[in-house]
Amino acid sequence: MKKYLALFLALALCLGLCACGGTTEDTTPTEPEAPKVEDDGIMKILLIGHSLGMDSAFMFPDVCRNEGMENLVFGMLYHSGCRVAQHVDYAKQDARQYAYYEYDISTQQEWLRADCNGNFTPCQAGAANDIYIEDGSIAQTLKFGITRHDWDLVILQGGLFESADIRDGYYTGNNKQLGLNGYIQELIDYVNANDTEPATPNKFAWNMIWSSPADRAVRSDDTNKLLDLYCGGDDHNLYLEQARVTKDTVAPAFDWVHMFPNGTAIENLKGTKLMNGQIFRDYAHVTDFARMVAAYTWYCELTDTAIADCKIAPMNHKVLLDAMARNTAKDLELTEEQRGMLIEAVGNAIASPYATTASKYAN
Repeated sequence: MKKYLALFLALALCLGLCACGGTTEDTTPTEPEAPKVEDDGIMKILLIGHSLGMDSAFMFPDVCRNEGMENLVFGMLYHSGCRVAQHVDYAKQDARQYAYYEYDISTQQEWLRADCNGNFTPCQAGAANDIYIEDGSIAQTLKFGITRHDWDLVILQGGLFESADIRDGYYTGNNKQLGLNGYIQELIDYVNANDTEPATPNKFAWNMIWSSPADRAVRSDDTNKLLDLYCGGDDHNLYLEQARVTKDTVAPAFDWVHMFPNGTAIENLKGTKLMNGQIFRDYAHVTDFARMVAAYTWYCELTDTAIADCKIAPMNHKVLLDAMARNTAKDLELTEEQRGMLIEAVGNAIASPYATTASKYAN
């Protein structure tokens, strides 16, 4: 499947190939059949990241369904705020430090989450800041998610202050001599070592995340301290640093098949007249609308589809943060202005992934 990634994506979008079985909560084992290693026509994507990756991915399966894709399995290995080096440490320890989520659009209408025994139940992932549960009831290892399927694409991402970590010595002190790219390589090596189909190389992508809200009062004290220390207190300076590190350090060092400019898409949105509360729901995590912007950024980059050609259909109520819409089974439908903002933010991010573009929706 991996060597035919683009071909099968096009087929899945246009023709709709065979779907695989899903999992539900009952007294029988919820594990699906053993992972298939032959070409099965199902796009399988795994994200290894933290809560901003969860926000990036959360509406992505529904976006794919709404835009005509019929066969997608999306998996998420999630640990709150996790740097690349921390992923490597957890991998070496085979540590149960992750929540694992999965969404099969051919059989499900919502995210499922694995418990510590590998059984799956429905969840509202990221409804607040759905972090690793300390009692271990949902704790899994990196290996659990990596070996769930023969993944066609594995998406990696850095921490919110990964660029600052480089400057303050996180990747050079404390016997950590590899540097950011060294840890990325170690994580890639670990994924490859646990590949369920080692005869075909894995394909990897990088997800560029966004910076914090512009309003200092909205940000956490720790975020403000780091912004003061490294970015002159300016959230846009953090974005510029992230974009620089992504472009100059991460992008050229690896054979990425995609560089997802979600950070730029959200930063473009911040250049509109929208208030912080319409983009961010707290100090870093984003609203339903901004999640949709992130999901469409992934979709357009992955499928090489122009955002202007997308349907941008209403989102299924089961994935919404908006309790009223969710509880009344009302889909999230954008206003014409929001639709215009989404099209602009996504289109400009795809066209110019490492720099923001002035918005016609600014004040």
